[in-house]
Amino acid sequence: MEIEIDLSENWWTTLIPIGIVILVVLAAIGAAVTPAEGGILTPYEWQLRKAEKEYQQELAELRESTEELAALLNRSPDPVRGGMIADRIQSTAMNGQPVLELQRQAVSSAAEIVKLWAMGGATREEAETAVNDAIEVLRTIGE
Repeated sequence: MEIEIDLSENWWTTLIPIGIVILVVLAAIGAAVTPAEGGILTPYEWQLRKAEKEYQQELAELRESTEELAALLNRSPDPVRGGMIADRIQSTAMNGQPVLELQRQAVSSAAEIVKLWAMGGATREEAETAVNDAIEVLRTIGE
């Protein structure tokens, strides 16, 4: 079975359907990636959206870390587990959005005190207070 296409005459009529298909596909892609507000975003608006997304992700990570510290307090003191979890939390809390510096410090301090508690260097009440303080600092950011 052979198919022969003769483009010697009116070759542009063959390209019209192809062009229409390409335009429809590009329009569909454009509609999918255009923000809900519509319009074109400036570079500043793209940076702002990116920073907001990173902010929300970091805030969620800090909240998860605090929950992990609270869960660690509900167990019996385990120096190895406590040290590993606290070190991981402190290393992830070192860098991030400047706006969340206070929250990162609170979570990092709580991790250090929970680590000391797990190793026998602090009381459970001190660790609970530090975790509760971190939770409160994270709670106030949402208000």
